[in-house]
Amino acid sequence: MMQAWHDGQLDLDPARPLDVSLKAVPAKWAVYLMSDADDRPVQMLCVKNLRASLKRRLNEPVEAGPSKRVDYRDLVRRVRWKRVDNPLESDLAFLDVARIVFPDSWKKIVTRRAVWWLHIDPDEPHPRWRVTEEPCCDCGYTFGPIQEKGQATRLVEKLEDLFDLCRYHNILVQAPSGVPCAYKDMGKCPAPCDGSVSMQQYRSLVDWAVQCLADPGGEIDQQIERMQAAAGEMKFELAGKIKQFIDGLKSLTATDWRFVRPAGRFAFVSLQAGPAKGKVKLIHVTLGGCVEQLGLIAEPKEFPELPPAVEASANTAQIDADRLGLIASHLFNPKTGGVFLPESQWTRTALAAAYRTIGKQAVEKPADEDEGIVKEATVGAGQGA
Repeated sequence: MMQAWHDGQLDLDPARPLDVSLKAVPAKWAVYLMSDADDRPVQMLCVKNLRASLKRRLNEPVEAGPSKRVDYRDLVRRVRWKRVDNPLESDLAFLDVARIVFPDSWKKIVTRRAVWWLHIDPDEPHPRWRVTEEPCCDCGYTFGPIQEKGQATRLVEKLEDLFDLCRYHNILVQAPSGVPCAYKDMGKCPAPCDGSVSMQQYRSLVDWAVQCLADPGGEIDQQIERMQAAAGEMKFELAGKIKQFIDGLKSLTATDWRFVRPAGRFAFVSLQAGPAKGKVKLIHVTLGGCVEQLGLIAEPKEFPELPPAVEASANTAQIDADRLGLIASHLFNPKTGGVFLPESQWTRTALAAAYRTIGKQAVEKPADEDEGIVKEATVGAGQGA
């Protein structure tokens, strides 16, 4: 018996006219599955017009004689579907349904989206920043998400430059008996490798880098006060160096790294298109996945109480990396539609502005007879669950 993932079902009677049967099917976005008389999967699709898709596939004539084309009208006896209203929901639903229907082969059906994070544990004997696909670790600190591995690597290099951290870990592990590299001579590394500073002192630099990446704005404010004080005391060379450091801190919020935050604070409110014009779905996004809060109708003044900013669990067992990857792909690409607001921007003013943005993002609606295929997976009957 297949797990109940659907919110609609149609049992097809070969003796009943198809047009009559399809009247009960919505002409809306949906992820759906066609099955045979033994309830074995035949085909799974995500489309923008469910009724048009079924009408086309179940009415499509098949020539007599040998043919590779599947006669869906003769084969399909049951249709199940899950309604969705926007690209984010459709991607997540397609993944969820594929994992239920095809437990052994879903990875061949769904395109995996990688997400990158930075991790560091200051308490390690020789701490270093690492680029990883794991959003949470048992110790230390993790930051992200970052769209591409190269962007994550460049952020590590930026942190090393800003805070004079060791660039050559193979030398650092030899501390205090290592031979320092050229960065010591340039004054860009305190050289814990040769004992110029202790590892405990070096860890204080690592701690500072962690704090600044977690809250660059707070550190920028403090450094601006230092710069102004230095300028007031006519220490213009020092003020200039602080200004350079401030510019470096500001770069931590650059476009490629604009969503970077401690993994435990990975929390967003996403506004996505609803089932009709004027209706918007408010979705709470955390490391654990997406939870729809409410369908919002007509006016932003109808917004419910904002969800509390809750520290996300660091328990990796609760992290669904594949769902998280799909969510992040929408977070990084505004062209997919929807608006994501980080927890620091959970205000009614920001929600109202996002609501207006969603109103301008008309979800593509195909013509009456156009099924609007988004994704599909065809299998031979007998495969799947």
